Amino acid sequence: MQKKSKLILFLIILFPSAFWLILETSTINSSKLLYYGPKTLNGKDTVYYSVGDLKFNTVVNNSIVPKLFDTINYPLITVCFMQTKYIKDNYRLEGLLDYTIHKKTELSELPLLLLFPQPDSVKNITYNLRDSLKIDLPTIEQSYWRQSSYDSLNIMYFKSKPSHVDYSFIVLLDKKRNIRGYYDGRYAMEIKRLLSEYQHLRLKEEKNRMIQQNEIKDETHK
Repeated sequence: MQKKSKLILFLIILFPSAFWLILETSTINSSKLLYYGPKTLNGKDTVYYSVGDLKFNTVVNNSIVPKLFDTINYPLITVCFMQTKYIKDNYRLEGLLDYTIHKKTELSELPLLLLFPQPDSVKNITYNLRDSLKIDLPTIEQSYWRQSSYDSLNIMYFKSKPSHVDYSFIVLLDKKRNIRGYYDGRYAMEIKRLLSEYQHLRLKEEKNRMIQQNEIKDETHK
């Protein structure tokens, strides 16, 4: 019994170190993930571009209501802009749709917003891209933005984008709402890359959270 207790204690002590080691030796090191968008300098520090708060319109009980996708409930999030001209071009999300059918569990923790232009007359919302694509994952949500300013919002998420990136790509945002990746939803390999980089950013956020908690505990014991 005493040996078993010692083993349990050893595992409790070992787990944080092992978790830390996994983070540091991961093949996808988040420090190597690019920051997209224009950058500025604040002294010697680089200030990375941020899209700011995510507040879009959703439909709840047939009513249009604003929703803030905050950093508490959505510490990491992905956004896909679908323009009106792409309504029938489901091939632009063919890779994602393949995952929703054949690899649904792998998408079960990925928060994804399908953002669609909302007619300026809010009574005219009759199209739901999520329903049209037969997506039933609760983590993939349908949101809207005013049609008159939809293009300018779209461009904000693609400032200084690489030339190969299209405005219908999926955008990965970290907790500071920095742009960390662009992914072509047409290809399953791109969705696989998105999931890998999203999962590693989650681990990195967990690591930072553990460090902050330990710092707070150390302060309370002084």
